[in-house]
Amino acid sequence: MNIDQPLPNIRMRMPSLTKTEQSIVESFLQPHFLHKNTSIKEVAERLRVSPALLVKVSKKLGYSGFKQLKDALTAQLESSDFTPSEQLLPDDSCDEIISKVLHNSINALTEILDFIDSQSLSAAAEAILNARSIEFYAAGASSIVCEDFQQKLLRIGMKASVPMERHLMLMSASLLTEHDVVLVVSHSGQTADLMDSVRLAKQSGAKIISITNNYNAELSQLSDIPLYAPSSPEPVMGKNGTARLVKLAMIDCLYATIVNKMPDVAEKNLNTTHKALGLRE
Repeated sequence: MNIDQPLPNIRMRMPSLTKTEQSIVESFLQPHFLHKNTSIKEVAERLRVSPALLVKVSKKLGYSGFKQLKDALTAQLESSDFTPSEQLLPDDSCDEIISKVLHNSINALTEILDFIDSQSLSAAAEAILNARSIEFYAAGASSIVCEDFQQKLLRIGMKASVPMERHLMLMSASLLTEHDVVLVVSHSGQTADLMDSVRLAKQSGAKIISITNNYNAELSQLSDIPLYAPSSPEPVMGKNGTARLVKLAMIDCLYATIVNKMPDVAEKNLNTTHKALGLRE
């Protein structure tokens, strides 16, 4: 874990915390709640919890203790180039809504740029390139991300399947082998119907690549190559906004890496598919 990027790390670990622990972390993330000289005793008194619980929460978030978490958070939140994401307010004008949405999108993309693991992404690209068959599993809005990737790969001559229903995913998973790859896209990493297919694909021997926001989800644990796309849990501009944007950006990075590993074939097939669509350079 990159402790210099506490915000995305914290957001990806929060789903595994209890409600009490989550409320503590939400307080940590409030502007000006923590400062360099804030003591654990002071925070415990303000939140009416024990110092031991603060240490426990800090360790669940991947830090050695409260001080390391506090130092990492304050360093990021007080950085001169840090811009906090904004939430919509009921009386926001259209101009204010546009500004908030676009600035939050910029923040999300800047965050993923500093956070993404290039070695894991390159390994995922290699796995897809070497696979006998490629399957994409997702549910709900994440299916759009998979369909986007399917179309991108087809343009360079690579065929992938996107089963859109639970029974189709289960049938697909049952027929996979160690020569196949499954890319799973899930914000929560714990959608029940989706996980049934992932478990079966794993049992069949397929290599699992995942893109999720939940570091401790079963999906992350089952994945051979987990990729993380952190985003705000805020319902309007987070889960239903920047979460999709960050996943699409991750897919773009993965696609470009694949193209870069097979430049001649990719260029030839791009020209062929462009001509088929009647496009002109």
